[in-house]
Amino acid sequence: MENTDKVFSYVKYERELETEYRRKLSEAKRKSDVRKVFYEFLFKLLTKVQPDLPNYLQEDIKFDEKEFSYSFTGELERIINELSANSDLKAIIDRMFEVAKHRYMKIAQDEDVDYFRLNKSGY
Repeated sequence: MENTDKVFSYVKYERELETEYRRKLSEAKRKSDVRKVFYEFLFKLLTKVQPDLPNYLQEDIKFDEKEFSYSFTGELERIINELSANSDLKAIIDRMFEVAKHRYMKIAQDEDVDYFRLNKSGY
């Protein structure tokens, strides 16, 4: 039995976005900025894969700050499941999320440190 299903790779789109994505994340000063950058670039990736994706679907991207996870709802969830069925799209989104999560956690950690630092001179 031969598997004739074609597998699609979207790594070239990931590479096109990666440098700017990482730069914008490194410039993020607040956790909310990290979330915005993740949404923005995830949507850029998705519109490269499916150019006619309506902008309002960005609202279907969820970033859970307590669980450190992301998810999709509604129409976007259906579209992503369809696109992911025979491609590397989910793996790419996971990699993008991991980078955002690390930046998010770094900002959270720095906020905690700043909160407890009483005197910046260290004495």
